[in-house]
Amino acid sequence: MTPFVQTALRFLVNGVAVLIVASFLPGMKVDRFRDAVLFAVVVAFFNALAWTVFGLLTIPFTVLTLGIGALIVNGLVFVLADKVIKGVTISGWVVGTIAAVLVSVVNSALSSLLLR
Repeated sequence: MTPFVQTALRFLVNGVAVLIVASFLPGMKVDRFRDAVLFAVVVAFFNALAWTVFGLLTIPFTVLTLGIGALIVNGLVFVLADKVIKGVTISGWVVGTIAAVLVSVVNSALSSLLLR
């Protein structure tokens, strides 16, 4: 597979993970699969930007909070991406943080099953 196809498949799998989490997590709603995939793309972009720009600044905070700081940053990235994609609604940063963790777990499981 070409790198482009691999990246596209990863975004599709991540979109499925977003849909799965939104189906059972109160406070998170996704209207369509297209919105979930676009949300995954925006989250990837924001994560790359946030960890590139703020990565060194957040290391002491992350170490002091035993990793909880990184979870909060990921939750805030989810909430910011929610503001960009109109078909995705997240009720707050706590739900965003829980969604970030759950999407990561579901995405990992799906990727191990589908993208070998």
